[in-house]
Amino acid sequence: MDRDMRDLTKSVLGLPWAISMFGVQQVANIVSPPPSGEGHSVATSTEPQLNGWVKQTYKVGAQVQNAVLDMLMMRAPDMDSSSLMRMAADMQSAPLFQAVMKYGMPPVAWLDSFLVTPRDSPAALQEFANKLYIIQLVTAVHGDLRLDDATTEPLPALVERAATLETFPRLWAVEGLGNWFADRAWDRTAGEDPTGLLNDAHAASLPPWSLTMLHAGIGMSFAKKVLAGLTPTSGSAAVHDAIARFATLCRNSSRVGYTGAALESLGLATRTLYPNLVSVVDHEIPNVDPDLQGYFWHGVGRATYFDPMNMLPSVNAPWRAVKRLDQEAPDPVARRNVIAGLAWAITVVNMRHPVVMETFLRHHADLAWAEDAFTNGVTSSMMMRYDTTRDDTRLSSFLAHQPADSAVAAAWRSLITTPGEHALRETYGGLAEVPSLEDLFHYRPAAV
Repeated sequence: MDRDMRDLTKSVLGLPWAISMFGVQQVANIVSPPPSGEGHSVATSTEPQLNGWVKQTYKVGAQVQNAVLDMLMMRAPDMDSSSLMRMAADMQSAPLFQAVMKYGMPPVAWLDSFLVTPRDSPAALQEFANKLYIIQLVTAVHGDLRLDDATTEPLPALVERAATLETFPRLWAVEGLGNWFADRAWDRTAGEDPTGLLNDAHAASLPPWSLTMLHAGIGMSFAKKVLAGLTPTSGSAAVHDAIARFATLCRNSSRVGYTGAALESLGLATRTLYPNLVSVVDHEIPNVDPDLQGYFWHGVGRATYFDPMNMLPSVNAPWRAVKRLDQEAPDPVARRNVIAGLAWAITVVNMRHPVVMETFLRHHADLAWAEDAFTNGVTSSMMMRYDTTRDDTRLSSFLAHQPADSAVAAAWRSLITTPGEHALRETYGGLAEVPSLEDLFHYRPAAV
């Protein structure tokens, strides 16, 4: 009876939202009329009449509304975060999306931060602002670099344009450029799998500082392409073929020593856009390419950090994602890489504001001490940052940060400053010379 009343309430409350989205679709249909013969009632069958981003908006809006009702009824909200992320990916260049990110979310987060303990609130709110800034940087790359379907400039020229940006946004612009470049390659090849994107003669003049994140960008494009055809019920043969195709795409367009930067994007894309496929893909990876497993789970760790369900301060601090690591990772290899990926993301996103990492260590230093994967992720992130924008002074400031709390200060020196300085002084040079900078995108055991 309680469930029936709850479902009825959701249906009644959903009617105004359904009507409004139906109206939006009709406006869109003025420009692109739908096939004739559609005369269903709005109240009984709205979603089937919607398409594209309008349908996605309807579905996400309905989920948000249902989640609010669940919370009012003292139930855990049930919301599909993957729908939210796919809609954001489809709409990221739209003015409405940009306006919501820039003007709508900050006041919501500020109000939400009052639910966090006063000691943690400043860091939690700063971290939210940093994540939001990264989202804005990634979604604004087309405008910043003047990219569109008519752009014909060669990739090296576009990279040089990115080089004129300030050091912090430069990193994200280059990754977005790689993703855009690979997306356009699918158009140029008329559906055939592209090859040679970063390792042919046209890419020979690319500056070394751009290579890691360009590879990460093309990997994201490849991952989105192969994952779109899978579902949780896909047979092992279909999953096997998709993973094999992804690995081949990455290897056919990557330079030696950078392939892993592209491979890691499979975990990032899967956990972000299709989280219900994580276990499906993981189960089949050993049958295709065992070397891919570490990269895959490192990407999952990075994606976990950006999970929209962890965005607001009150549902994030004190970094509740850490409590779900055992649920995310089915084995030691997965766990080490998830932790490394999570630490990698925390470091690069919040390097301008060390107070975020300081607060994280105050709550989770025990994890960082127990798992060398945490320091591995931190140092890999710093080496990646150094390789990409070594003129950024924020890196040295981050290393030299001194927390006021003596216990946290000791943890910072042992877990961040000392290994970080060694990584930049010794480890980076060896990886760059080989080259093997792809090792920054998965967990590596500490040198004995």
